[in-house]
Amino acid sequence: MAKTSYCIENIFTYASRNHCITKLKEFRVPKANKRGKTPEATAAVLVPVCRYNDVPSLLYTLRSPNLSSHSGQISFPGGKTDNDETPMQTALRETKEEIGLSSEKIEVWGVGPAFPGRDNKILISPVIGSINDLKCEDLAVNRNEVAEVFTVPIEVLCNPENQYHTQFRNGFILPVFIANKYKIWGITAYITHVFLSCVLSRDVYKNEWMKKKIEMANVGLEKL
Repeated sequence: MAKTSYCIENIFTYASRNHCITKLKEFRVPKANKRGKTPEATAAVLVPVCRYNDVPSLLYTLRSPNLSSHSGQISFPGGKTDNDETPMQTALRETKEEIGLSSEKIEVWGVGPAFPGRDNKILISPVIGSINDLKCEDLAVNRNEVAEVFTVPIEVLCNPENQYHTQFRNGFILPVFIANKYKIWGITAYITHVFLSCVLSRDVYKNEWMKKKIEMANVGLEKL
């Protein structure tokens, strides 16, 4: 674990950031629709790489149960694009609106390729950004949209014991990460997997989620 901790700690270096974004831009996004139909709607999410209590972590949100879509699900801060916004503008705006985190505290690394969302109806661009020393007072959570904000140590996500997969009715197999009471699945888990694959070597992020399957009902997928 010593090597793993050392490598994870180094993800905040410029060399690691540049390596991550280079690999991310080269990543080949799987097609969600064999007929080749391109979604018209676009969105962006911030993948917040933070140091919280001096522990390198990723920040997630638990969506409010009162929302009309994707209520009660775990996601990254983000949302649909407004007018002619860039993915970075969308991600930073939505992050401010949802959890009150100012763009001044976020150092943007870059933008990855757009991933097809549920039912191939929307394309979601991940924007990688870091918050070097995240504190609770940096946040002002909008309870109309977000029920909870939490962080997961990257070392926990890299541990094969916390990695699973599930299969959707359309045949797609996606990762699931278990962190204490939280179950991270769907497009959020997939973007998490892609980010970890781009920023860390295979001996650190062992990427063994295909070895263990978790039943759909156990991660709330019965709503799909």
